[in-house]
Amino acid sequence: MSLNSIFLLTASMCVFFSIQAIADENSLYAEVAPDDASFVRFVGFEGTTSAEFAGKTFDLYDVDQNAYVPVSSSLLSGIPSGSYLTVLHSSDSQGVVVTEGARDTRSKVFLFLINGTDTPLDLRLADNSATVIDAVNQGQAGQRGVNPLSVALGVFADDAQTPLKTFEVTLKRGQNISFVADDRGIHLIENRFSAVAK
Repeated sequence: MSLNSIFLLTASMCVFFSIQAIADENSLYAEVAPDDASFVRFVGFEGTTSAEFAGKTFDLYDVDQNAYVPVSSSLLSGIPSGSYLTVLHSSDSQGVVVTEGARDTRSKVFLFLINGTDTPLDLRLADNSATVIDAVNQGQAGQRGVNPLSVALGVFADDAQTPLKTFEVTLKRGQNISFVADDRGIHLIENRFSAVAK
């Protein structure tokens, strides 16, 4: 093999690996959400390929289940930018829409209690020694910012002394979590984000 051939082969390989490295790096980072984004997640829609919300059809085929989907508020009817919403699957086609509060500081871990049941619920320490989020009614969300720690938490009916379900959690900054109660039970969901909806 001539010196020129070796040089061309080496240069071609360098170009190939550079392009591959750029592609790999781009795949590591999620697409930036639009400036007017709202964040919508669909809980309990496993096996469903699409969902209607605020005048838009969301393709759920490739969506990470239970992840927030960033979407430009200009594509939604009546939803202000910056909103966080959970749509709970229900027997009707509309679903139960729960509006969540803002995440206003990065120094705290935010806990959310989202109630899709007809019983008011509390989030407490699992031993019932303290209440973290009090009296969340049907179709609403309660939230609280807390310091990172490891703790046992329980979801309680508002007037009960024993939990409906308990969870051992390790809370870390930037890893907000939700406790979602619906007709399927009570679930812990680590808050995460999917690709931007088009």
